[in-house]
Amino acid sequence: MVEVTLKCPAKVNLFLQVGRKREDGYHGILTIFQTIDLYDELILRPGVSTSFFKSDTGLAWNSSNTLYKAFKAVEKHLGKELALEMELKKKIPTGGGLGGGSSDAAALLRYLGETFHIEREAIFEIACSIGSDVPFFLRGGTAIGTGRGEVLTFPGDLKGYSVDLCFPGIEVSTPLAYALLGRSSDRQELSNKEVEKLLSAFRERDLVLIGKLSKNDFEEPVFAKFPVIERAYNKLREKRKAIVTRMTGSGSTLFSLFEGMDGEYNFVTSTDG
Repeated sequence: MVEVTLKCPAKVNLFLQVGRKREDGYHGILTIFQTIDLYDELILRPGVSTSFFKSDTGLAWNSSNTLYKAFKAVEKHLGKELALEMELKKKIPTGGGLGGGSSDAAALLRYLGETFHIEREAIFEIACSIGSDVPFFLRGGTAIGTGRGEVLTFPGDLKGYSVDLCFPGIEVSTPLAYALLGRSSDRQELSNKEVEKLLSAFRERDLVLIGKLSKNDFEEPVFAKFPVIERAYNKLREKRKAIVTRMTGSGSTLFSLFEGMDGEYNFVTSTDG
């Protein structure tokens, strides 16, 4: 029996703007995704007689688990049951906006797609059905995300930056974060101009401009609801002189951005790069 270990990276959002609610009930977003070298590990053991799953966090094997959803979707696509032992070792905090569950699912989809020669388009469609961030993690690196986050442009990977992370110990669900945002986003027009300027600033090492242009629309309402996150944010800003300190995703994890390898976690390039 051959054992395979997949590394599932976390992500941060270097920019995150929320636009109007769409007809399908989702808000449009504009974001810059960036993978970092904090990983969950997914250990796979093919060649077994039946499937088996375990996790060091006690994660249940049901429809609340992104790995379960990915596995069952591939079985449905292939029209047969698969036998695969899976063991998940979690290092990415759950509910922290770092995309751990999405990354886990994407790693499994890549593996199953390659093993069973499934077309990339089909794997992408399955990824979209599981979660808005899952398509990004199929490739990782640096990406501009629009739509719900599943419409992706890869402008070339950013290199030479790192982050420190702070998880305040509070899980902020994405539906709650959007509810806290309310209707304030309905007035916003999403334009790639700021994103393009920010990416240029990263490439040109214009640290002042990076600090000015980076943003996350969820910060203000989430901080108002959870003062402990705002206190952690202020402490992180005081602790070290960073280019910028931001919340990632809908929270609650905070990151401080540094040039070079001054931070604990480095930027990770895409699987295609």
